[in-house]
Amino acid sequence: MPYRVFRVESYVLRHDQEQDRPWVILHYKEDGAWRNVNWFPPAENAGYIADLLRHEKPVYWVPEGEYLTTSAEIEGPPDLGEWLGEHPVVRDAIVWEDTAGHAEAYPGWPASRQAELQEAFLALWNHADIPFNDPPPNQVDPADDEHATTVLAEADAWRLYSTHVAQSLAVETGDWVLWSLAGYSAAHLSLLLDGREMFRWEADAGGYRIEQSKGRVIPAPPDRTFDFLVTQDLVGNSPLDTIGRVLEWCRAHLVHFLGGTEAANMEDQWQYRGYPPVSRILAGTPFTNHPEWGVQHRTAGCRGTTGFLRALLRTVNIPVEQVHACGHALPRFPGVGRYLTHGDDPYSALTKTTPPYPAGELLIGQARFDEWFGAGVPDEEKCDNVSRRTLELAIEHLPDYLLHKHCSDLSEDNPHGSSLVFEVFEGIYTVADLEAADLWGRMDAKIASFGGCEHVP
Repeated sequence: MPYRVFRVESYVLRHDQEQDRPWVILHYKEDGAWRNVNWFPPAENAGYIADLLRHEKPVYWVPEGEYLTTSAEIEGPPDLGEWLGEHPVVRDAIVWEDTAGHAEAYPGWPASRQAELQEAFLALWNHADIPFNDPPPNQVDPADDEHATTVLAEADAWRLYSTHVAQSLAVETGDWVLWSLAGYSAAHLSLLLDGREMFRWEADAGGYRIEQSKGRVIPAPPDRTFDFLVTQDLVGNSPLDTIGRVLEWCRAHLVHFLGGTEAANMEDQWQYRGYPPVSRILAGTPFTNHPEWGVQHRTAGCRGTTGFLRALLRTVNIPVEQVHACGHALPRFPGVGRYLTHGDDPYSALTKTTPPYPAGELLIGQARFDEWFGAGVPDEEKCDNVSRRTLELAIEHLPDYLLHKHCSDLSEDNPHGSSLVFEVFEGIYTVADLEAADLWGRMDAKIASFGGCEHVP
């Protein structure tokens, strides 16, 4: 039987500190689906294998023999200028705002800027290290009680922007994902490739300000974000599958920050006097004033989470937009026509059930969004509908939090109309609605399946 051979689309090189040996995460496609394999090559071959992955293309993984091979003809990256000339819609969506406040598309860039983009593209294509200030220094220093903001120096802003564009182009031209920029509208491409979607030049501040209307985070270097997605097996077989996987990670790991966005409080929780750096959200940070709480993956509320999703998914060419309702941020995933009803939905207590349901169920479509948040919906009703999808799913799946509320009601003999359970749904559902769904009877049955209230997770 012949060996199976699969082209390596991307990889992550790691070193196991405990065993003092190298290992590799290989990312490849089999039968149209993404696969990851953790491979521990012989230590004596580690240098050769690293060189092969970095400098040869294509490289193939042979699972049966657990080895890598390459073909006689080396496939190099495309000439970026030529490729962009053949894809003018993508090319013209690449826009940088200079320090005069003038936004210019790629064709109008000076040759030096185009060359720097080409250099970043080649580095990412070859998985070479790119030096970064991560997180970049904040050019403003707000007082402890002032709201945190972030302004980046021109060099840091350009490095973040140009490498993210290079990442998008490497993902596209290298077929690192199973979808393409080719079918994206100009508006969707702009979310990925226009620098004004990351920050805006502000002369008075002397730098590029990250606008909280685009998400309250500082993006991490794109190759490290992409490596995280691959390592955590979050890159799926479609944009919708990938979004669902990322939401699963958010539900399992993210924790809503405490307090407000004052500079001192942000520094306490992310050790940065500005918006949270994505790299620190991924790694986790301590709360300086509460070391007993340990290291947690904190997020700066709905705007922070929306920015976090934008930063992560941008590196695999999935656009995310921040829309607003009643002062809250709602992530929109325009390429798949889906929304969250609140940026905080993934880690809400109402989404954590035993057993868990797929986090992708949190998403709603355009028709439901228009019904709950459309132009003709009164403001008060929009406010009521923030996080409404979590309530719908709570009725269906009976989260642990709701079961504990019911147990408290049982111990205090609270009637349905004045119960802690009803308080969760009041304003959206009536007692009659919940009784028609047999909510209390189904909670009783689920609690019994655990062996009583004392055994509810």
